[in-house]
Amino acid sequence: MGRPLRIKASDITYHITSRTNGKRLYMKKSRDRRALCRCLQKVQHKYKFIIYGFTPMGNHFHLLLKIADTADLSQIMCEFKTAYAKYYNSKYNTSGHFWGDRFRSTLVDDDKHLLACLRYIDRNPLTAGLIKTPQFWRYGTYACYAFGARHEFLKIKLHPTFLEMASTGGQRRLLYRDYVSRPDSLSDNLRRTLDKRLFWGSPAFISTWEKVAGI
Repeated sequence: MGRPLRIKASDITYHITSRTNGKRLYMKKSRDRRALCRCLQKVQHKYKFIIYGFTPMGNHFHLLLKIADTADLSQIMCEFKTAYAKYYNSKYNTSGHFWGDRFRSTLVDDDKHLLACLRYIDRNPLTAGLIKTPQFWRYGTYACYAFGARHEFLKIKLHPTFLEMASTGGQRRLLYRDYVSRPDSLSDNLRRTLDKRLFWGSPAFISTWEKVAGI
């Protein structure tokens, strides 16, 4: 089986996810998720990309980002994943293949689909049964949107679609907390489908990018 098609574009939001080899819980401990954030912090500082959302899990992570015209997404992810693998192998005196496969990337429309994607990754620990409310999952970006908190390590930019939800920060945060807490079919279906998609958005958005990709 050939490698999945990788679409390279600037000024577009990507959803990125990657799992560990054999889905092993290499990021189960809080200190390891903290180290993952530090690795991401270093490559963000180096390549100046925008992070809209991030959730580290026990055996994978979710990332919403936008890269600059001159940046290379594959290079960014290679440095990020390699840095964490080196940390883990050194910390626990292990070796061998760390990440299970290439990272998966999906181009996401900057509209309601973006908010649905953000909700999906913010709810990941909740859906997995690890917590009872997203605010208790440390090192994710839920608190940045829901409570106006600053991330401990990462420079997070609130997405423009979120900022358009209401005229004041308090109203936006209240609306986002309500949005994450209630069922939403657009977002809830992503658990089974997002990492299999090249593009996710409106029919016009998908059609445009399919033409660009020659699909």
